[in-house]
Amino acid sequence: MAENDVVTRSVAEGREEYWEHWYARRSSAGQARPVPSQFAAFVVGELDGPHDIVELGCGGGRDSLFFASYGHRVVGVDASAAAVSSCEQLADGFGVDARFVHAAVDDPGLPDRVGAPQHPRAVYARFFVHAITDEEEERFLDLAARLTTSGDLLAVEYRTIRDRSGEKETGAHYRRFVLPARFQSRALERGFDVEYDVEGFGFAKYRHDDAYVARTIFRRR
Repeated sequence: MAENDVVTRSVAEGREEYWEHWYARRSSAGQARPVPSQFAAFVVGELDGPHDIVELGCGGGRDSLFFASYGHRVVGVDASAAAVSSCEQLADGFGVDARFVHAAVDDPGLPDRVGAPQHPRAVYARFFVHAITDEEEERFLDLAARLTTSGDLLAVEYRTIRDRSGEKETGAHYRRFVLPARFQSRALERGFDVEYDVEGFGFAKYRHDDAYVARTIFRRR
């Protein structure tokens, strides 16, 4: 086994343990309807008509539920079983029609589990790209290419290298600081063209953590 594979597996195991614990201790019982992220609100305004939205790294499900409430057909995917269970309970509790899948981004059967789209598709990932390894980023983009056809969208928001020194509100879990030019180059290689791109502060502020992020919408050629 190559050294990079060993490192990736070690990171994945530690990350899985962290997020399983994180979501397992967050009960969905009696929880208020979650507020969507600023990025989700932005993306929904960019969609022309109903879309099939696949959210990779859906976490607590707030953006998936938000998209579904606007009439989009949503599948949320997360590697944490506890997160998926919580999302399912929330969707059921609020009467939202969204489906959730427990799978890692490199699961070769994931496209089949997501299913065929009924509308134009948008692959959506907020604060996911910086939470996976560099090798997993390549697999994420491979998956996005498999899930999309010409005209479909890929919408991402992630912490960039300029956010490395900023204050962080969440715990010491695994995170990278991504070089946007390299990420865009990899996306371009897989048939995605940049349609909208911006970087800066103020897009993803959470308490004292005003992350310096890149948000980009790509369109599949």
